[in-house]
Amino acid sequence: MSSSLPGSLLRSDEPFRRKTVKFSTLGCRLNQYETQAIREQFLRGGYEETGDAQDADVFVLNTCSVTSESDRQSRYLIRRFHRSKPEGKVVVTGCYAERNREEIEAIPGVTLTVLNREKSELYDLFERHGRDPSCLRRAEPAPRRRFAPLQISHFEGRSRAYVKVQDGCNHACSFCKVVLARGPSRSRPVEKVVEEARRLVDDGYLEVVLTGIQLGAYGYDLRKRQMLVDLLGLLPQIPGLERIRLSSIEPTDVTDELISSMASNPKVCPHLHIPLQSGADQVLERMNRRYRRSAYTDLIHQLRGSINNFVLTTDVMIGFPGETSEDFEQTVEVLEETEPYKLHIFPFSPREGTRAARFQNTVASDEVRGRRHLAYQLEKKLRRRVQERFLGHTVDVLAEETRRGQGWTTGRSRHYLKVRFSVPGAQPGLCYPVRMTQIEGDELLGYAVADSVFQSDT
Repeated sequence: MSSSLPGSLLRSDEPFRRKTVKFSTLGCRLNQYETQAIREQFLRGGYEETGDAQDADVFVLNTCSVTSESDRQSRYLIRRFHRSKPEGKVVVTGCYAERNREEIEAIPGVTLTVLNREKSELYDLFERHGRDPSCLRRAEPAPRRRFAPLQISHFEGRSRAYVKVQDGCNHACSFCKVVLARGPSRSRPVEKVVEEARRLVDDGYLEVVLTGIQLGAYGYDLRKRQMLVDLLGLLPQIPGLERIRLSSIEPTDVTDELISSMASNPKVCPHLHIPLQSGADQVLERMNRRYRRSAYTDLIHQLRGSINNFVLTTDVMIGFPGETSEDFEQTVEVLEETEPYKLHIFPFSPREGTRAARFQNTVASDEVRGRRHLAYQLEKKLRRRVQERFLGHTVDVLAEETRRGQGWTTGRSRHYLKVRFSVPGAQPGLCYPVRMTQIEGDELLGYAVADSVFQSDT
């Protein structure tokens, strides 16, 4: 019996070439998690990932919109890809795409824009709408779900794996656009979190990082009201999971129960990123932050008194409207008192749709630059104070990168300290006991005292 094949299936002299995709991510750990989920969608669809824009058939950009600089960077990346590969398809998602869709669609080369809540279907939307250049360039939103069903089985290029447990925010900070882009807090069911963490451990990860926009709000919307502390009680039961780290958490969400859980569970890392933003009460009030200076410092003292060798990292905003030199000095005083290991320093950026965008009394740009410089100098001093406390101690370090030609391996301790050490045959993703001997810039230097997974003496 004779048959005819569709043209796409006829034999060709041209060698078969898999479709290729390039990913780029701006912003937070949540975005990085979501990009990994999208990556797995494309790989399951038969795509091959490439790091070279000129080799990519599709460019997927997951945007951030925390500052005007992140918006500018998104536009730059879109234009750069389009220049390098005019025939390539550009798919844009993330918070910038959520709030400034028309602005993005006006950029030459954009094929499809996808809202945050549609990320779980991004690949399918691209296959349906993104191939025909005459199609609508936007994916129309589906009804908002309680929690978008993204999931991952691996975390490309990383020694620790992020697990998204929560999305959205119930706060309304006057400067923040994220709540407008992400919506109210929504939590992932406990069993789904545990299932994914177990899958990642089976893939070889020793550390998982629980991530969310307002991590401390986890569980309030769940029917069984299983909270973050309940999650911290379940995850350590996964065989092979050595470290559980919490990502950024608001000071008002750090409860006595959470502190007790961290203090009593050796698998929970003794490190929190707790945003300060400002040390001046009048600035915190105008920011619509839900705490004041004394509450913040009291909390950090409580954490240090309860958790052995607790390490703090934080955010500071410079030049919020109306911030005086005295206000900035109060921020410096709080930082001196609380001694964070690392500062994320942001100049204020007015965001469309936020209350702070309408505030008067803007701070002069040269004053902002001066304060920012002082904050960076202070960060170096405070970081060294923290580093000095660990000299002479042995800590377990999760190897992240091996510089074989130089004989060094770099990684992070449970306290989030950056460590460079020497050990023959080190493998990224494994933990090594490292004796801290000296400080060099932002790194602690040391040597491995054994070649196996190890629980530190700190």
